[in-house]
Amino acid sequence: MTRWGVLFALIALVAAGITGCDGEPGTSGNSGSTGAGKADQPPSNPEPPKNSANESDDPVATVRTVLKGIQAGRATAIWDFLPSSYQDNINRVVREFADNMDPEVWKRVFTTLKRLSTIARTKKALLLKNPGLPLAQLDQDQLSDNWEKILDLLDSLITSELKDLKSLKQFDGQAFCEGTGTTFLGQLRALTSADPNDTLSQFDVSRITLKHKDANSAQLIIGLSPTAARTQPGVSEFIRIDGKWFPAGLAPAMEEALRRGSASVEALPAADVATARKQWMALLDAVDEAADGFEKAETTEAFNKVLADSQLKIMPLLAAGPAKPPATSAITTTLTVILQGSLDEATRKEHIAALRILAKAETAPEVTSSDDATTIILKTSLPLQAIVDGVKFGKVVRIDERQRSITVDPGKPQPAPKTPPKPAN
Repeated sequence: MTRWGVLFALIALVAAGITGCDGEPGTSGNSGSTGAGKADQPPSNPEPPKNSANESDDPVATVRTVLKGIQAGRATAIWDFLPSSYQDNINRVVREFADNMDPEVWKRVFTTLKRLSTIARTKKALLLKNPGLPLAQLDQDQLSDNWEKILDLLDSLITSELKDLKSLKQFDGQAFCEGTGTTFLGQLRALTSADPNDTLSQFDVSRITLKHKDANSAQLIIGLSPTAARTQPGVSEFIRIDGKWFPAGLAPAMEEALRRGSASVEALPAADVATARKQWMALLDAVDEAADGFEKAETTEAFNKVLADSQLKIMPLLAAGPAKPPATSAITTTLTVILQGSLDEATRKEHIAALRILAKAETAPEVTSSDDATTIILKTSLPLQAIVDGVKFGKVVRIDERQRSITVDPGKPQPAPKTPPKPAN
């Protein structure tokens, strides 16, 4: 089920990306075409706004629209906010997944999930305050009060069009967000809005101000409500992607999530369908066997014994079976490093070698040099921040997350300190 993380994580990702920069310096990106401005919609409107697409040249209006939509539980506000290339990639990943997934296995997955959801409802007393479960670390009164609402969230997905591979082969994110997505987000907002620490409720969308804007980037300050825990709002950085304003810090996370989604689909064992089905069914059989025990358990001790026994059977199947996600190292991307200034040949080769080791680049990089700079293009599976943190031969003076590039000032070697002359006797 991790393959659905690309889609459902959008709710948390977008909200955090819009408001979570806290004054850190931002990055710049490429500019796309700019569309016409769109009308704003009041947060009390339960229907998806007709003209909410993120095509406004005004970043304030863009952010106000998406935050209002999320606060009101409209998932279409999130979809409209996404750059068109992200929308296309989400649709593509889901459709390719449906094309490659075994229908018999997929149907069985949802049947098992529905059974586990029913067990969670009927065995609530054995799950809460259970010292053998991580749930025991949570606020038990609050968890008990919201138990049914949490399970309703799960059921809204289990019973949706997600269970039908035939419909997923024509998946459309816009239509999904209008239906199941909005139902899910509405339930989630009803659950979180009652919490005094609800982050979304702390932001006052009427108090969004523009600090800086140029063709490709903008800085916004999103005002806080009087009840917000933080007294000073931070600066949120935005860049243009496909002509739309989008959080600068969120773009790399979205692109990485989409790359992981594509890699997961490619890892599906299409060649040996019979073997793959056998592995999946063995895993699901083990889960259903555990469910038999959970349904019969009447005490916490009996429930935990079933849990411990089932883990011994299920964990080896997860480790060896097709459900295991691909390793991160299988996802290779391009990284551009620009070394400022003129470098002699020996120093240039030394820096290139250090970067290859840092990036774990197996192939030789592309290198172009001039009197002003040296540009190095590497293939790496490491995240951009890992490279930034690992540069020791100079100072990183610029980061472009959208382009996956960094600019480094190698500086000049410091001369060895001179030994002071010995005083004459």
